[in-house]
Amino acid sequence: MDIEEKIQLITRNLQEVIGEEKLRSILKERDLKIYWGTATTGKPHVAYFVPMSKIADFLKAQCEVTILLADVHACLDNMKATWELVCYRTDYYENVIKSMLKSIGVPLDKLRFIRGTEFQLSKQYTEDMYRLSSLATEHDAKKAGAEVVKQVDDPLLSGLLYPGLQALDEEHLKVDAQFGGVDQRKIFVYAEKYLPMPEMGYTKRIHLMNPMVPGLTGGKMSSSKEDSKSDLLNSSESVAKKLQRAFYEAGTVSSLLSKYVLFPLNEDSGFSVEKGNVRLSFSKYSELEEAFIKQEVDPDSLKRSVERCLNKLLDPIRNDFDSEANRKLTMDAYPKVMTSVVGELERNDTAEKNSISNSLVALELEKEAKYQLIAKNLKAVVNTDGLRKILTERDPHILWGISTGGKPDVSYFVQMCKISDFLKAGCKVTVILADLHSFLDNRKTPWNLMSARSAYFEKVIREMLLSIGAPIEKVSFVRGTDYQLHKDYTLNVYRLSTIVSVRDAQVAGEDAIRQVEHPLLASRLYPLLQSLDEEQLKVDAHFGGEDQTKIFQFAQKYLPKLGFKSRIHLIGHTAPKLPGGKVGLTEEESKIDLLETKKNLKKKLGKTFCEPGNIDNNPILAFIRHVLIPLGDGRGFALKRPAEFGGDISFSDYVSLESAFANQEIHPADLKNAVEVYLNDLIEPIRTAFQNSANAALITSAYPPPKKEAVAKGGGGGGGGKDGDKPSPVALDIRVGKIVEVKKHPTSETLYVLSVDLSESEPRLVVSGLANILSSDQLLNRLGVFLCNLRPATLLGVESKAMLLCASRNEPKFIELLDPPSSSKPGDVIFLKDGLSESCSQKSELKKKLWEKLQGDLKVNADGKFVWKDSPFITELGDITCKTLTGVPVK
Repeated sequence: MDIEEKIQLITRNLQEVIGEEKLRSILKERDLKIYWGTATTGKPHVAYFVPMSKIADFLKAQCEVTILLADVHACLDNMKATWELVCYRTDYYENVIKSMLKSIGVPLDKLRFIRGTEFQLSKQYTEDMYRLSSLATEHDAKKAGAEVVKQVDDPLLSGLLYPGLQALDEEHLKVDAQFGGVDQRKIFVYAEKYLPMPEMGYTKRIHLMNPMVPGLTGGKMSSSKEDSKSDLLNSSESVAKKLQRAFYEAGTVSSLLSKYVLFPLNEDSGFSVEKGNVRLSFSKYSELEEAFIKQEVDPDSLKRSVERCLNKLLDPIRNDFDSEANRKLTMDAYPKVMTSVVGELERNDTAEKNSISNSLVALELEKEAKYQLIAKNLKAVVNTDGLRKILTERDPHILWGISTGGKPDVSYFVQMCKISDFLKAGCKVTVILADLHSFLDNRKTPWNLMSARSAYFEKVIREMLLSIGAPIEKVSFVRGTDYQLHKDYTLNVYRLSTIVSVRDAQVAGEDAIRQVEHPLLASRLYPLLQSLDEEQLKVDAHFGGEDQTKIFQFAQKYLPKLGFKSRIHLIGHTAPKLPGGKVGLTEEESKIDLLETKKNLKKKLGKTFCEPGNIDNNPILAFIRHVLIPLGDGRGFALKRPAEFGGDISFSDYVSLESAFANQEIHPADLKNAVEVYLNDLIEPIRTAFQNSANAALITSAYPPPKKEAVAKGGGGGGGGKDGDKPSPVALDIRVGKIVEVKKHPTSETLYVLSVDLSESEPRLVVSGLANILSSDQLLNRLGVFLCNLRPATLLGVESKAMLLCASRNEPKFIELLDPPSSSKPGDVIFLKDGLSESCSQKSELKKKLWEKLQGDLKVNADGKFVWKDSPFITELGDITCKTLTGVPVK
């Protein structure tokens, strides 16, 4: 047999091969050494014929094959059975696998059987286990076992050791390749990453993966799910009954058993289907599939043929296990689920009913567990009954949209944690890369950059999900422009616009869209598109942050008016902003980028607001609560500190951590140091991914460096320079003032006369139009922000020598004072972060025309900071902020 024939036999019907070039290289020198391992847990079922048929192929290709009966792994997998039971089950596995191999004509003398306990407890193996454990991260270990190790709310350490042992088996069994199902892929990747590390010094192996056979009721066929499988010892009548109940289409259990078992085992004689009195023969699976698609073969006829062939394979196994010794072994290995041929035929109706009842209870428990996982840490679930109803029928389809304006940062981990929960609950998740929305929102993304931004967002979101161990197989990405520019969608926008008031559209978008003094029509269309996305993508639920609540309410109100159904809405928490509000920062400095260097991350965390004992609006605590604690899966939060400051400490939950911080048992610096470690662990895989040149190019394409603009001369003085010069905010003399007295204006009910301490020889009088808006008690002894170099103006007989600056919203009318940093003093100078500062004595009187020009660019930005254009105003102590209003002008 030549090399190409061997390769064809080894790789046929596999779903994936990692290391095919190495496979070819080895075969040029010698035969391949392969091992297949199986944890001896639940009872083997008919899907095991898939690996058995491949083992037959390997032996035909003259490979040396080892079968590992992984008894140690069986115990590590959350102790599915006691050790005594595992021993019985290992004996059972060996007997039943040998019986399966004989039934398909595989000579056993060419195989080596070995138990994990024969070598996994040796000194050398144990040393290797510790060495590997000192290299592998907990994150990687958990991710590697996600598809294989039973996942529970409070995982045991054993589940993290499982992938490492499977990786080490490759070295200690001295094989070239490991064979397994595609559900083993993450463990194979784990092995490829860690075994070749210099500290281990082992070679990377070849990995061969066969597809998973779906269960009779959906999902994969599992030993632990009775209804999903057909047991090897089921009677012929039971096999027929289960296959008849199974849904059949191309890609389901019957077709895959045909493709991966029956055809390979009958390649000489072929596979036949009897349809009435006609016998149809097929030499290749593709011929059978084509005939089925053309309806030349119907499902019932095919099921009967599969049943006939399957029972022919199972008869020798049933006969072997009808012996007294094997009946006893089956009883000892599976005392609660003894299913010998005789026992199964003797089941009565009562037992059948009890089985159905137990299945319904199990289904109800699974549904509730999924609901709790979906709803965990959400602020609200709108239509809980609807969600529960869907869970009784199928897994939900959830939509999450993300505007591709700006650049993703670490706050996105809040949403990633929830998306991970959805995926772990079995949900399908569609991520909209909302490029068109981003353009509509005040052109956050220029049209020519929409495609590049979407590509970057998709890549970085994938990497974030992978970094937290989320199973991403059921995540799909779609760009808004893939469908939002289509005719039918646009028609629905127009239809919806005929029944939605401008006011409703404005209210719907006011928390999600950047608010400007003169909003564009595009911003009013934004909520319409977001609502229609639910219908267009045929989702069950829509997930978003608190800022999306009004858009969700909008969709609930209007979609039914177009004849579309109302969706479930899952409302998450607002992502904490890091670094937060401690220091005046540029846009770039105000966020921790996902590719942030360790040095910059440390610097930004150092600037993050985290006042001792303050648990309100504390971004560090919020990040721990909404990201790090959920990602810990019950392990809590660990904090390292020197012994002289109390030593290391851990908290099992967020409440205990918050209480300790509130009582000042935890210092902010220690908290920041701990978050720094966790954050670096989270984003390190993302940093690594973007070291790739192709990924690095995505960043440059999505965020090209800005073109340099010539700086206008002049405009720095009170007069604003010559006509045509750009006005400069340097001309503004803005200071912190304290309101020490509040009086009503002698002739006006709408005006106050304030006495304001500006750290001058005497307080200044300031006339303010807040009498019908704020009470005198709300103003007295308040710190405020005052413009101090306007020419004094006489208002109804009272001279006003400064102006109180406030954030102002027109509809509905609301005015709010700006807040200097909490430790500010009267007279503190307020200046632009961008280096535009001068002493107050140098500020000349501000002319009215210049003030009118500058005032149009004074605002509170989306982050609640007082800015001129996009440059923040600060004092030496930090930002000037606004408590509730954002995206509004300052007047």
